[in-house]
Amino acid sequence: MVFMHPDDARERLLMDGELAWVYGPRRHELAVVRVDDEMRLGDVMLRDVVGASPSEIVRVIKPDLDSRGRRGALA
Repeated sequence: MVFMHPDDARERLLMDGELAWVYGPRRHELAVVRVDDEMRLGDVMLRDVVGASPSEIVRVIKPDLDSRGRRGALA
């Protein structure tokens, strides 16, 4: 789970309860977004995310579910 300020979530087009990619220095995984008014702007709080330690910088990104990636067209 990733807790973030409402303005940060809005900037990333994320809503409360939505899934987002959390990229840490060693790995990335999906986490549920929780919007929290008490968070400081620019800070995030992680819970149950294995790929990051408390002092490390992480990126929170909305998954692109519209593009199909590297797959070819269906025949």
